[in-house]
Amino acid sequence: MLSSKHFENRGSIHTIFDIRDFSQVDFVEDKVSKSFQGVIRGFHGDDKTWKLLTCIYGTIKFVTYNIDNGCKNTYILDGDSPESRSVLVPPRTLNAHQCLSQFCIFHYKLSEHYTSPEDQWSVYFNDSEINPEWSADYEDIISHRDLNAQSLKELKNNVL
Repeated sequence: MLSSKHFENRGSIHTIFDIRDFSQVDFVEDKVSKSFQGVIRGFHGDDKTWKLLTCIYGTIKFVTYNIDNGCKNTYILDGDSPESRSVLVPPRTLNAHQCLSQFCIFHYKLSEHYTSPEDQWSVYFNDSEINPEWSADYEDIISHRDLNAQSLKELKNNVL
């Protein structure tokens, strides 16, 4: 989804969500994460949650991977871009992002209430089958969960 931003001397304004664009999905919860440069979050997903993801501030490399068809997509999301891109991620699609700027603010709109990491799939952040090609210098800023997650192959064996 692309929505143009209106820029003026006071700043900018744009729409992230309009029910007319997403009437097929009932969103129930919004979350915002802030990450510092180099931080990688993911790969996470489940079999029921739709996610509408938007970079509010900074620049993010965003990678999705559908476990059913093997479709991988990579986006550079820039909160300061004249065109703002939101990405709709369907269920059964893993997603991860890396903050490329000094810090990033990322907005999640979810179709299911987030409960805990145990209720999501987690795949190793640098899984060779997905091959996300993250920027270097990230080893100190990966969560324990993402460093110790299962491989994509293990996940597929468990859910397909």
